[in-house]
Amino acid sequence: MGAAVPVTDAAASTRPWIEVNKATNRLTLHQDGRTIKTYSVATGRSQSLTPEGTFKVVVKFIKPGWKGIAGGLSENPLGERWIGIQVNGDRGRTYGIHGTNQPDSIGTYASSGCIRMKNRDVIDLYNRVPEGTLVKIHDGRQSPKVNAVSGQVTVTATQSNLRSQPSLTAPVVGQSGKGTRLTLTGTVGDWHRVKRADGQTAYIHQSVARKGGNTVLSRKGEVTVTARLANIRKAPSMSGKVLQRVIGGKQLEATGKEGNWIQIRLKSGQTAFIHQNIVR
Repeated sequence: MGAAVPVTDAAASTRPWIEVNKATNRLTLHQDGRTIKTYSVATGRSQSLTPEGTFKVVVKFIKPGWKGIAGGLSENPLGERWIGIQVNGDRGRTYGIHGTNQPDSIGTYASSGCIRMKNRDVIDLYNRVPEGTLVKIHDGRQSPKVNAVSGQVTVTATQSNLRSQPSLTAPVVGQSGKGTRLTLTGTVGDWHRVKRADGQTAYIHQSVARKGGNTVLSRKGEVTVTARLANIRKAPSMSGKVLQRVIGGKQLEATGKEGNWIQIRLKSGQTAFIHQNIVR
């Protein structure tokens, strides 16, 4: 393949994302909750060849080479552009969205797993999407039933995977550490559906995250430190980073409660936590 072209990510809040429907062989570009453009594509010759899930664009090439065939030649099957997506930790060289020297195959099931586009269409898409763009590929069937709930979940494992779908075989799209609170938007079986910091949806298994986050106290006010010396932590966990140490008798502004931890507001305005056993 040719040299990678540097691309600057768009702001996360306005970043485009790509949807590929294998049932209709249509690729749709979305942004800001709107459909920007739809293209006809070709996908895998069999159902299993084109992977399903949510992946990320990690590399882009102009006139990619292929197995010793230079980019730009008519016999090169990759056409004018390569938009590589990361699948199972690869570098975006195995699966991608690319052009073709067989335009009649577009709209059919013809590839070995990649997503083919007409050359003019892949050039247009290439110019619209930066590296980091998310690509959601699905088979067009109805998504698993999601029970709509709201609130928070708190990560209980030291490091937990966030996945693109409610399945242990789905690609990992991020990780969260112990004590991290995530916005809960639904449940699917044994999975919590949550919203990531970038606004994208992900799933975390219930075995590594408990439902519930901060609980607002019915009566807010002050608590007094009863220990000789007490740690104030960034997260409601004994492994949370210590922000301050305060002496016994110190009064703190309490704003909430999470499990055995009292949420407090520091003079700086920052939220922190102190264990309930060392305050009254």
